[in-house]
Amino acid sequence: MQQYSSDSAPSRKFAPVTKADADLPGGPCRGLLVGTAGTANLGEQDGTVRTNVPLVAGYNPLTVQQVRTGGTATDIWALY
Repeated sequence: MQQYSSDSAPSRKFAPVTKADADLPGGPCRGLLVGTAGTANLGEQDGTVRTNVPLVAGYNPLTVQQVRTGGTATDIWALY
């Protein structure tokens, strides 16, 4: 069986994201899986809010606390 470090291990859980100006229900995620590329408004763990962050379709290795309302990216999943 292959061993992974906690930083490089595959996601063990994933959940669809509903954009909201609140914390993700599962807590900070390890990354975002995006179906349709676009922009997003993201909240970092330290409370910083970044607007119009470009997200590619596919995997985005960003640890975020919030996926806030607005932005054009859709079909977003939080990876834990």
